[in-house]
Amino acid sequence: MDPRLNLTRPAEVRAHLRSIGFSPSKSMGQNFLIDAHMRDLILDASEVGPEDHVIEVGPGLGVMTEGLLDRAASVLAIELDARLVEHLRQHFGPHPTLELRHQDATRTDWPLELERHRPRPVRMISNLPYSVGSRVLYELAAETTRPRSITVMVQSDVADRLLADPGSAAYGLLTVRMAWAYAIKRVRNVPGPCFLPPPRVGSTVVHFQRREQPLCALNDPARFEALVKFAFTRRRKQLAKILRDFQAEDRGSGLDLTRRPETLAPEEWAGLTNALSANK
Repeated sequence: MDPRLNLTRPAEVRAHLRSIGFSPSKSMGQNFLIDAHMRDLILDASEVGPEDHVIEVGPGLGVMTEGLLDRAASVLAIELDARLVEHLRQHFGPHPTLELRHQDATRTDWPLELERHRPRPVRMISNLPYSVGSRVLYELAAETTRPRSITVMVQSDVADRLLADPGSAAYGLLTVRMAWAYAIKRVRNVPGPCFLPPPRVGSTVVHFQRREQPLCALNDPARFEALVKFAFTRRRKQLAKILRDFQAEDRGSGLDLTRRPETLAPEEWAGLTNALSANK
């Protein structure tokens, strides 16, 4: 590791970026965390320990990676920007517990990635690029791709969606999908000056703890996902109309079919799916 560059000193970081001719990309959502206190707060919230393998998406300049290497058994850092991959190679050098991969996280085979490290616990921690945050989280809620925990920095409106209550405007497909797989909590909002450059939107740290037991029994996970996804593309319609379009008939859920999708809690979506599966 290069001891000459302190990634939490803005003046040093700016000078380094100038020396390598690097300008952060707006299209890739590159806003680099440079605040040591905030980094440590995120690391503490992640509960990463010496038995854990960690997957970090979007390591950027490596400020979080430095902390992870001090705490975890091993770290896989996935970075899309080739310029940053080269910076990270130079900064960390050969490191026995760091695997640096030049790769698009949205094209990562997550089931394979988690299988590679079993039975070691796998956690994910990231300053998720805003452009791909929701997509990556959605994929990590699948039954075969759930790490033990996820601690991420996301755009504040995404955090609001993740934590929304049924019936609210922010409640939707992502809310149901993630709440079914994880217990979710807001850690804290992050001020703009903690980043270089400061983002134009608010940022929030969110922690997801994998549920070892589901919210309730679910007979057909694939049908559950298909139904919820289908319904939220028609969120202004009533359930009766949605089920007709879905070519399904509810004969036992007990739900009021005049309700709209955003009013159903995850457990109610599970009950409805089970009722439909029983009628197949």
